Amino acid sequence: MSSPPAEGFLDSALSSSSTSITGSIFAYTYAHGRRYHSDRFAKAAYFLPNDEGEQARLDLYHHIFCRILGGRLYTAPLAGPRRVLDVGTGTGIWAMDFADAHPAAEIHATDLSPIQPAWAPPNVRFEVDDAEEEWAYPAAHFDYVHMRTLSGSFRDWGAVLRKAYEHLVPGGYVEFQDYGAEVFAPDGTLLSGPLAFPAGTCAPGESHVAYLFHLCNKASFIAGRPVPVARGMAERIAAAGFADVTVRTELWPLGEWPKDPALKELGKLGRVGLYDGLHAFAVHLLTKNLGWAPEKVEELVDLAKEDLLRGRYYCEAWFVYGRKPEVGEEV
Repeated sequence: MSSPPAEGFLDSALSSSSTSITGSIFAYTYAHGRRYHSDRFAKAAYFLPNDEGEQARLDLYHHIFCRILGGRLYTAPLAGPRRVLDVGTGTGIWAMDFADAHPAAEIHATDLSPIQPAWAPPNVRFEVDDAEEEWAYPAAHFDYVHMRTLSGSFRDWGAVLRKAYEHLVPGGYVEFQDYGAEVFAPDGTLLSGPLAFPAGTCAPGESHVAYLFHLCNKASFIAGRPVPVARGMAERIAAAGFADVTVRTELWPLGEWPKDPALKELGKLGRVGLYDGLHAFAVHLLTKNLGWAPEKVEELVDLAKEDLLRGRYYCEAWFVYGRKPEVGEEV
C-alpha cells in the first residue's frame, strides 16, 4: 500500500482549501488495472498512474538519473540555494535527497498525488498542486525550480516556464530533466520518428519498441500534451526569458549491449525500467486517443517487451537549464 502523506501535509492542504476538496485529492481513479490521480485535477489529465508499480519505476529512474550525473542531482551552477521548488515530485525522492544535501535550504515539492512518504527531512514540504494552475507562492521567491520526468504533463510548457520565471529570484535557475522519448539504434539512427512508420504499420522485422514509442508520441500530440518535448526544451526555456540556456545530453541504454561497463550497468537498469513501464506508458494514451482496445495494447506491449529483451536500443537523457537575468541585465 502507499505510504500515508507526510506530517503536516493535511495541514498544508487545509490551509488553502476546504475539507471536501482536501479529501477529494485522495479519491483516486482506476482504469486498466492501474490507479491514477484524483479527478480533483481532471484538467491535468496526467496519463501515467500513481500506484505502487509506478512509484517503484519512478524511484528506479531517480537512481538512473543520479548514475548518469555521477551522483549529482542537478546540472545548474547553484550556489547556496535557500528556497527550491520541485515540480511534479512524484515519490519525493529527489526533494528528500536534495534536502539532505542542502540542510539550510527550504524545499517545496508539489505533485498531483499525495504519494510521498510520511517521513521526510524537516526542510521538505510536500504539497498537492497542479503546476498548470496558479502557483501559490510569492513572485521572486525561489532560487531554483526543478522539473524532472514531466514530459507529457503539460498542454502549454511556455506558460509553466513563464510561471517558473515569475517565481524565481533574479539570478535563479530553472532546470528540466528527462529522457527524450525517442528510440535510437546503436549507430544513432532514430527509429521512433514518423518517417520510420509512414504507413502507420509495423512490418515484420521492424522494432516493436520503436513502434510503440511512435504510437504513444503520436497519441500524446492528439491529447494536446506531447511526450517528446526534450529536444525543443532549450528553445522553450529561452522563449520564457531565461539567459545562459545550457543543454547536456547523455546516453540512456536500454539493455546490456554497450561494451563500457558503466553503460552496461546503466543499460540493465534502463531496460528494467522501460520493461516494467511499457504497459502504463501505452495503455492510457492508445485507448483514449487512438481508440485501441485494451487487448490490442497488451498485444503490442508483449511484442515490445520481447523486442526489448533481444534488441539493441538507447534513448537520450536531457538536462537543460536557464538563468533568470539580473535586474537591468540585457539578454
